[in-house]
Amino acid sequence: MKNYILILFGSLLFACNQSSNKKETDEHAVHENGASSELTLNNGAKWKADSITNHNVVDLKTIADNFRIKPFPSLNEYQILGNDLNDGLNKMLRECKMSGPDHDALHHWLEPVIKGTNELKNVTDTSAGRSVFKSIDKQIDDYHNYFE
Repeated sequence: MKNYILILFGSLLFACNQSSNKKETDEHAVHENGASSELTLNNGAKWKADSITNHNVVDLKTIADNFRIKPFPSLNEYQILGNDLNDGLNKMLRECKMSGPDHDALHHWLEPVIKGTNELKNVTDTSAGRSVFKSIDKQIDDYHNYFE
């Protein structure tokens, strides 16, 4: 599981042309030592995302919205949701062309979505699935609070 997460993050970094120079990154999004902190605005402004990224976030939101209408999702449905979100994230990673501080902020926003998605794929009870989904759903909804 940990190897899968490392591979996914490695793919994310490679696919999105990750800059190794974190000193140009806004300190509120990522510390200079590479440790993540709470995502904030870019000096009071939203981070810039390209149209491809925005479209892929809309796709993730659609997946979450379609799931949210299920009255009592089963364990299997939570696991399927994890796979569907994973497919959406993989598409986002393949198509990513962003770079620089905006890209670094996007990575920070993506971390909990990726983590939650991996948890959903392996969830063992519906209560845990519901909790993880709520967290992912909120993170997806928060995207437009930080990116334009």
